[in-house]
Amino acid sequence: MHIQLAADLSQAQVTDRLRQLRSGDRVHCYDVRQFKVAVSILQAWRWANVLVLLLGQDNQVIEQFKYQAQSKTEQQPGRDRHLQDQEQVVQALEKVFAHCKQVGLQVVSFSDGLVVVPEQLAADPMALSSPEALGVNDYEAYTTITEQLES
Repeated sequence: MHIQLAADLSQAQVTDRLRQLRSGDRVHCYDVRQFKVAVSILQAWRWANVLVLLLGQDNQVIEQFKYQAQSKTEQQPGRDRHLQDQEQVVQALEKVFAHCKQVGLQVVSFSDGLVVVPEQLAADPMALSSPEALGVNDYEAYTTITEQLES
């Protein structure tokens, strides 16, 4: 898949579009500013195997960028493996939430867990315990602040 970033998109709109990317996807930019925004976002997220192209007239490639993960010897000294895992999990969750928004679903905290419902039902407390609400198996990785304070 490839997406095109129009020059008039805000940074928030660019971010939303980039969250939909998967490995092997391409981003086409026709504006230097959008190209730089896309590159900086992908570098911050450390998303590998996504090609960002700055295209000129007649779709000729002017510049390209593809994030390459650092080898273990090039990594910042003292970089903690848990921090890397945390960053990857956050990126994966952001992709899931972006996909939910794209297909009209809402993830709602309900009781001591999470449920997924169609957006139009999310505001109805009765719908959260209906068959339309699918519970999320969190493998005991999700907790509320109340649960944290009680333990």
